Amino acid sequence: MTKENSDLEKLSMLDEKGHRIRINPAEVTGFFRRHRNWTQAVLIVIFLILPWIKIGGHQAILLDIPNRRFAILGLTFWAHDGPLVFFILAILTLGLALATAVLGRVWCGWGCPQTVFIDGVFRRIEALIEGNYIKRRALDKEPISSLKLFKKTLKWTLFSIVGAIISHSFIAYFVGTEPLLKMIQSDPRENWVAFLFTFSIAATITFDFGWFREQFCIIMCPYGRFQSVLMDDRTVNVMYDEKRGEPRKGSVPQGQTQGDCVNCLRCVNVCPTGIDIRNGTQMECIGCTACIDACDEIMIKVKKPKGLISYSSLTKEPINFTRPRTLLYSALIILALIGLTYFVSTRKPITYQVLRGKEAPYTLSQNSTGDGLVINHFRLNIHNQTFEDKDIPIETPPEWKDKGFSLATPESLVKIRAGESKMIHFFVTSPTSLMKGTGRLDTQILIDRQPFGITLLGPL
Repeated sequence: MTKENSDLEKLSMLDEKGHRIRINPAEVTGFFRRHRNWTQAVLIVIFLILPWIKIGGHQAILLDIPNRRFAILGLTFWAHDGPLVFFILAILTLGLALATAVLGRVWCGWGCPQTVFIDGVFRRIEALIEGNYIKRRALDKEPISSLKLFKKTLKWTLFSIVGAIISHSFIAYFVGTEPLLKMIQSDPRENWVAFLFTFSIAATITFDFGWFREQFCIIMCPYGRFQSVLMDDRTVNVMYDEKRGEPRKGSVPQGQTQGDCVNCLRCVNVCPTGIDIRNGTQMECIGCTACIDACDEIMIKVKKPKGLISYSSLTKEPINFTRPRTLLYSALIILALIGLTYFVSTRKPITYQVLRGKEAPYTLSQNSTGDGLVINHFRLNIHNQTFEDKDIPIETPPEWKDKGFSLATPESLVKIRAGESKMIHFFVTSPTSLMKGTGRLDTQILIDRQPFGITLLGPL
């Protein structure tokens, strides 16, 4: 990357003719680089192992769309719980808006899978095989040779292996780890749809992380276009201190004092999207902080204060969460969290609903001794919201059984499958003498050994 190229008003990855410039960013060390290494390692481990962990007997994260069942950190959900998705999406969307309003594109530089896997895995493989950025740039310009072909083949082989590992962990979130292991061990022709889908995901990941890279951030990702709406003058972002740095070395007008920028282009060389941060906040900037570490390194060498490029805002104010937009985002996030918490905490794994039969309110009968009996017909709707099959007993409490009550049902032990809804008819027989003068009686039955109140009707 030359100084002249860095000053052109064009996409950073294109040359004057619109051809792609292959970006091989220089390596950098420093405060932010160390913290990004730890962050990337943690995020990669979480992504890869999360579907293989079980919480409460269920996969930590399972999004089984074909069977309309979902498990999230020990909680199980079904398709009818879809309204809860609104709260989850609202929290994620508003959280991203809040983070952008406060810290700019911190998500892109620190948490986006595109950045994490490219920077944390794929570029490390590239450096291991092809060498540092100078050697990689030289290798790209060399004509085809046996050594170049060997290095490129080895690199893309490792890229493909990593892409396959990532794709299988990604697929595990949707099909479950146990079915996935069975499919891996079986003939691909037995699960050819899943095989082709997994292969397509692996190929897409390998292509994107191995070759497409910054083009996705610049061309396809819409987030960069939204940032101007979400950010304002008090947003803290990666910025160049123009007052301190200008005029930079090599462009000092006569009679003016040179600024602190020595025009080494180190900030441009380390940028993964190839921009010149000195041109101001740009759509292509992903806020990765590589230019901050690179510039601080140069400032130390030339014995000048660090921070020529730093996390800063246009107003030079510190991070502020009390601005109107951040308060609004925070309030909406809190409301969404309260709503999600309420609905999840009040949601029961197995729900019961008892309704009266559609025919006459009751029928009269007699027992063997001629005493009057009244029969009430009820319908019991059971919905199993767990992932396990359940056996639900329906019984009469002993104290009511002693008073002459009896319960008749086709299934005294209702077998209900995971996620199934089932309706059971049952009849409660009771002595008419207990209803004299009122024509009704409040009583109970036991559903899954828990008391459930019902009201019996009869003659006055």
